[in-house]
Amino acid sequence: MEQALDAIRETIRARSPLPAEETERIIAVRFDHLPRRLVAARRRWPLGRSAVLDVGSSYGTCLIHFGPGSVGIENHDELVAFTRALDLETILADVEDADALASVPDGAFDYLWVSDVLEHLEAPRLALRRLVPKLKPGGSLLLQTSVLPRSRAARWALRRLGERPYDAEVHYHQWTIDTIRHLVARAGYRVVRVVPLLPAPVGVASRVFVDAVPDTALTERADLAVGRNLRH
Repeated sequence: MEQALDAIRETIRARSPLPAEETERIIAVRFDHLPRRLVAARRRWPLGRSAVLDVGSSYGTCLIHFGPGSVGIENHDELVAFTRALDLETILADVEDADALASVPDGAFDYLWVSDVLEHLEAPRLALRRLVPKLKPGGSLLLQTSVLPRSRAARWALRRLGERPYDAEVHYHQWTIDTIRHLVARAGYRVVRVVPLLPAPVGVASRVFVDAVPDTALTERADLAVGRNLRH
């Protein structure tokens, strides 16, 4: 069941392993309100009653609102200690390390929540591919990422507002709607729909959700492509 923010803040104050000043800073920055991406996602997907694998769970700002059986993956010791202190199950693992992902149970999750993570990875396609077995039958990938808007006017307006998520010094990777769909398909998922984070036409969106499901044919094609690339 979703927890009220006031109760969450009191729990953090009581259990945080961090110094009081740092704890208050985290509360002010991370737990002052529900993340915008979470608010938008909950309008469409039943995350509050679903088992979710939160990839890159950070301080647990989304993880704490997911349903029973949810688990976080995080590669920073301090963040894992913080979320575990809140009784959130969190695994210390790097999503790009295939061996480390072995500690995440297979077939256990209704959703993969990959939010503001993929653009920071060295090998995003491989990371998505390795996560496929973690889903239950009928489970879905929910990928939230920044994209370069198709509209030049939209790009100009975003820069005027100080929004620059697609600049080279911000992220390793930059996608358009078309290239993120292609990446997800090459990782073995069939894209069901692409939804802007904020109400807007897809062509002017700078952040989107990609809702996708594992597809056996695409997964086999992705594995064949890996095999071909390894031989060359």
